[in-house]
Amino acid sequence: MTVEGSVPGSAPAVLPSEAGELRSDAVSGLGVFAQGLAAAAPSVAIASVPGSLFLVTGKGALWAAIVGGVIVYLVATVIALQARRTVSSGSLGTYAGNGLGPVAAFVTGWALIIGYIGFAAGGVLGAVLYFNSFLQEIGLHTDHLVIKILLLVLATAAALYIPFRGVNVSVKFGLWFEVVSLAAIAVILIASYVTYGARLDGGQFSLSNLGNSTLIAAVMAVGSYAGFESAASLGHEARDAHRTVPRAILRLVIGLAVLYLLATYPEVLGFQGPKSLDPDSTPLPVVASNAGVGWVTYVVDLSLGTAMIVFSSAVINSGARSLFTLSREGALPRSLGRVHANFRTPHIAIAFVGLVGFVVGLIGTVNPVGRFQWDVYVGIVSSYAYLFAYLLVAIATPLWLRKIKALSPVSFVVSVLAAAGILYVIFKNLVPVPEGAYRYLPYVFVALLLAGLIRFLWLRVRRPEVAARVGSIQTLSETEQARLAELGILGAHHRTVH
Repeated sequence: MTVEGSVPGSAPAVLPSEAGELRSDAVSGLGVFAQGLAAAAPSVAIASVPGSLFLVTGKGALWAAIVGGVIVYLVATVIALQARRTVSSGSLGTYAGNGLGPVAAFVTGWALIIGYIGFAAGGVLGAVLYFNSFLQEIGLHTDHLVIKILLLVLATAAALYIPFRGVNVSVKFGLWFEVVSLAAIAVILIASYVTYGARLDGGQFSLSNLGNSTLIAAVMAVGSYAGFESAASLGHEARDAHRTVPRAILRLVIGLAVLYLLATYPEVLGFQGPKSLDPDSTPLPVVASNAGVGWVTYVVDLSLGTAMIVFSSAVINSGARSLFTLSREGALPRSLGRVHANFRTPHIAIAFVGLVGFVVGLIGTVNPVGRFQWDVYVGIVSSYAYLFAYLLVAIATPLWLRKIKALSPVSFVVSVLAAAGILYVIFKNLVPVPEGAYRYLPYVFVALLLAGLIRFLWLRVRRPEVAARVGSIQTLSETEQARLAELGILGAHHRTVH
């Protein structure tokens, strides 16, 4: 049952029924977990993020991972506070709107779309890197622009096909390839530990590494978790959503934190061997070569190339649902809210996210910056988008809980700590001004965000009734509906529809 206008003062949403509906109660608890796992893509993160952190901050990579993990756990706890009471395909946009109103709902949803598109681009670009590496490992001379573009086209087509066929197809692929990829990666990480020997690399734990470059890298570390919140985007499609969604979110973050810390330390060890990490290389083969297990790179390249495609599919899934929800609320073109007649998926929105991601990946393929370095730049901009969305949810959640008379001291403290942590990391990325291209990346995100804000302001002037109902499509749990009705907050003027 979907409660429209469940927050006092919000306007009911009007859904164009002729566009079709997403399939309800179609995804199990394991499926919700698998969607979050595929979108967070630990194998992809382990393969690329420690290398990205190392390029930015050197031995401060481990501290960047720790700072990012603490912030994301606080954010996950805040998201769970709302998910236990209400869910929506609008995910964090709806949660931000509950406490801060329609403008926050729109810009949060818009920020997530920016992040999902960036990560979709990173996924297909990463697939090209690993498949190209495999082809070269077996002796083929494939380091040519035409071949790279062809691989990018094929990777994008596969990444679009999986979510187009449906959520269950996507999560099955995601879960299987995550297991295979993580097993192959484990061989490399264990070899790195063994090669270094029974001694501690104290430099990685030194507090002297907690400098500005580490906090710049922490943005990327937060981004390595990004996608875990996509479990919330299945709120309409999940079974027992108010229980499975928050549980999947919290378990994902804890599991990911353990994996990332165990992986970052040995990878940083491996980057310091005879073969160096450069801006156009794939990080794990560098570690494997330095650890003396270069033979495993064949399996890693193939499995990670495939895992990158599945990761891209998962974030396309999530980005498409954010577009779908904003379209259904009237804030974006109506075609983005259409559902495929057979597969019951938002196919137009899926195509849009995937194709824009392809263009971003194509730019990274043809420019001279280096594909891995370009992926770092795109990843940081995407991570700013997630940080912004997380910040608005952390601010909005205690305001909403207070509005519905459910705010507790613990939920207030957790929300404040999450918001403070995010604000501090953002501040340290601006002051002092970072060196090189990193100084411009926050403003690239701001420019993209302003494009969405201008769209919302146009709506508020030209179609105020549409602007007023952004963020209103959500499903309250039956327990919460009863509690709010008893308190007189869910009044007779609120409509419920099936």
